[in-house]
Amino acid sequence: MCDIAPQQVRKILVREVNWVGDAILTLPALEALDRRFPGAEIVVSGRPWVAGIFRGQPSVDRLLVNDPAGRHRGLRGRWRLAREFRQEQFDLAVLFPNSVDAALVPWLAGIPRRVGYPTQGRGLLLTHPVKETPQPMERHQVFRYLGLARALGGEADGVPRLHVTADAVAEADRLLAGHGVLPDAACIAVNPGSVFGSAKRWPADRFALVADHLARRWKTRVLLVGSARETGVLDAVAQAMNEPAISLAGRTSLAVLPGLLRRARLLLTNDTGAMHVAAAVGTPGVAVFGPTDVVATGPLGPRAAVVQTSVPCSPCLLRECPIDHRCMRGVTVDQVIRAAEELVTDMESPDCPVAQFVDRPARGTGRGVPAAFLDRDGTIIEDLGYLGDPAGVRLIPGATEALRALRAAGYRLIVVTNQAGVARGLITEEDVCRVNRRLQDIVAEAGAPVDGLYYCPHHAEGETAVYRRACVCRKPGPGMIERARQDFGLDLARSVIIGDHLSDAGVAGHFPGMRAIMVLTGHGAGQYEKVQAGTAPAPDHVAADLSSAVAWMLARSER
Repeated sequence: MCDIAPQQVRKILVREVNWVGDAILTLPALEALDRRFPGAEIVVSGRPWVAGIFRGQPSVDRLLVNDPAGRHRGLRGRWRLAREFRQEQFDLAVLFPNSVDAALVPWLAGIPRRVGYPTQGRGLLLTHPVKETPQPMERHQVFRYLGLARALGGEADGVPRLHVTADAVAEADRLLAGHGVLPDAACIAVNPGSVFGSAKRWPADRFALVADHLARRWKTRVLLVGSARETGVLDAVAQAMNEPAISLAGRTSLAVLPGLLRRARLLLTNDTGAMHVAAAVGTPGVAVFGPTDVVATGPLGPRAAVVQTSVPCSPCLLRECPIDHRCMRGVTVDQVIRAAEELVTDMESPDCPVAQFVDRPARGTGRGVPAAFLDRDGTIIEDLGYLGDPAGVRLIPGATEALRALRAAGYRLIVVTNQAGVARGLITEEDVCRVNRRLQDIVAEAGAPVDGLYYCPHHAEGETAVYRRACVCRKPGPGMIERARQDFGLDLARSVIIGDHLSDAGVAGHFPGMRAIMVLTGHGAGQYEKVQAGTAPAPDHVAADLSSAVAWMLARSER
């Protein structure tokens, strides 16, 4: 931990990374810095082509453009930039890039506290070099940036969220109106290029086939997005399509792209910066991956899907494929269509998850409160099968004491429960709600009230047609957790999910930093046999029951 107290810092320089996708991945770190230093002015210095990302973001107070091709070009330009930094009288510099230059200029500027990773031999330029300590569950690049904020005592979950400004929305509306697209017209965006190199590009004719299918099925307009350098790729897709497409090559700057993607029903893309922008503004996105590492740089959040094929040479991280491009050509049109249809269908289910609140919160309130997400049957109450009678609610011994301990430690208590019995026709939604209300009453009387309950009544093989569907809210899907995050303003990186089933542990995989604990009550003992046999991944911890799980978790937090 860096020994820098918030009261010592009134102005922070954040040296930003140079690419759009990477810049999006620094947003959680900026949020964490803002929380750690609430009284400080945070000034971001970035290249002209990424600076637009940070305009209007709640955690950024001001921008200083770093223009190495213009006024800051060459040795004289770097001295000029150092003088500009010196005049600002920064108290702290946080350096996201690995380069020597990123540390050298703040050193020349005399910024008294300089925090970064000691890469490329630049350790002597840092006052607070941070040692990288990657965690097994935190391989994604977002945690590398977040690690610098954590070293300063800041914390946030690892999901980037980009605030879409009114100006971005207005610019997008004007751009589309110029092409005859009305404000209420449905659109899908297609981003078939890649500045990185051709190795990351799925074939243009396959993008065209998918776009044609979705445009006909959903009756949407197709928007082709990309830089001016990608005009040829966009033109190739447009020429291969049967449905009309609007090419916006070179017209989707960062002043307009967030607003444009927010308008889209879906983004179909390669591994690009636009992929991360879409995920950060909440637009469903399907990304085709080949030579790059989806674990390290894939899109984050519950509204993103990745399609890839397993080949021994991937990920190779090469710009151009030296052989037959098998990693990308192995991805079929049908696979991408199926991923798009499943993602959009799941995300457009307004009746799920169903929420029951004790005191309904104002949507999105709170400043990063952690939550304990708790399975119901087999974790808090005894699992009696498809429970429809409130009289059958019986608490597992020690459950109320565990809930009280969680509340005392500052956790929101959120129950998340699959209720496939509704889809199977064995119980009704009214039964589920009555059981939930009984549970709420019992734990409240014991001094451990839960904040809310979310349930999913759907199942892909349900007997009842209205409930028969594969739903993103059904665990291990992320829907219930994401809805609770929005409702309560939760910090998912400091949250935990506790349950008796592998599907509970699987939820945590959607949210970087979230811990998963399996209890051996309910179905837990049988589920744990799969972990022991090596046929299922292990959760972060296995406990005898909810009381033991909470004791382990709180003891670890204290350490």
